[in-house]
Amino acid sequence: MTRHYEDVCKELDWKVDEDLLNRMKRENEITWKRIESSDGSALEDSERKNWKEKFEFLCETGDLDRAESIVNAVTNDETNSSSVRIEAAFGLFRVAYIKSNVHSMGRTIVKITNLMEGSCASGNNWCCRNKLKVYETVYYLAIRNFARAARLLLDCIPTFESYELLPFKEVVEYTVLSGMISMSRSELNSQFNNNGLLQQALITETPKYREYLYSLHDCHYKEFFENLAWIERELRANPLLHLHCRYYVREMRLKAYSQLLRAYRTINLSRMATEFGVTEEYIEQEVARFIANGRLHCKIDKVAGTIVTISAAGCSRGQAPDVSCDRELIYQNIIKRGDALLNRLKKLGQVIDY
Repeated sequence: MTRHYEDVCKELDWKVDEDLLNRMKRENEITWKRIESSDGSALEDSERKNWKEKFEFLCETGDLDRAESIVNAVTNDETNSSSVRIEAAFGLFRVAYIKSNVHSMGRTIVKITNLMEGSCASGNNWCCRNKLKVYETVYYLAIRNFARAARLLLDCIPTFESYELLPFKEVVEYTVLSGMISMSRSELNSQFNNNGLLQQALITETPKYREYLYSLHDCHYKEFFENLAWIERELRANPLLHLHCRYYVREMRLKAYSQLLRAYRTINLSRMATEFGVTEEYIEQEVARFIANGRLHCKIDKVAGTIVTISAAGCSRGQAPDVSCDRELIYQNIIKRGDALLNRLKKLGQVIDY
């Protein structure tokens, strides 16, 4: 961990323990010489280079640039077998993951896929394809494609073996996180409730994530908000999802509001605030913001203190479609676009010399 120690001390402005650092460097040199001395003793060309042991050692010491150059060379060496090149490419992905280099992760996924398509070893290919699903999942989570990640994760769980990338516990956690934001309530019911292995893992490995899942599924909105606050803290510390934390929490709040409002024609602001365990002012501001952005199909009656839901066809529930509320939505849309057009014309008029 020599390089990690130096980097952390530099980043946090800590004083470096020179004795500790020198001792670690000496131990690293001894280990490296031992690894190099075993070069050429093995059986196959790929193993003779001893690249795996070198790669793992460099990753452990934090020398990621040298580790990357080793697996890059093995991957690009066409004299190596397909299985060796694919294994090295998986190592290349792990380096990109540690570095949080999303672009490199995407390029490596393409490279692994191309290598697999050219491989003839069907048995090995099957194992690699299962492993690739997990690696693809990490990439899709990094680029916020939660729907694709959820589908792959549900496929991965029964045959998961990629412990070098993620522990099984994290796979279950990511399955819950991605599934809840991308799947409907009915899909969650069919994909999660009928998955015995996933249910067992939720109970034994991740009980808090199980509470989070079923608080929304069972319409316990106050408990859901409490669990979502805990999830937010978890996401802020997550190296893969911390950049998407605000987006994720906002979308999950929207999903909960939509699920509740779908069951009512009208609901009192006070009742909705009680359901979520927050104040009326908070609910009013939240709903108003989502309405203004076109994310919630409802309107707030400030005088009556109620929220009136509007169907996808653009009308209040119980009304005939394409009547007053549909016209109202069209009218509001025209006004909004008209204001934007007038602002553009005004700016254009300021720069045009008549």
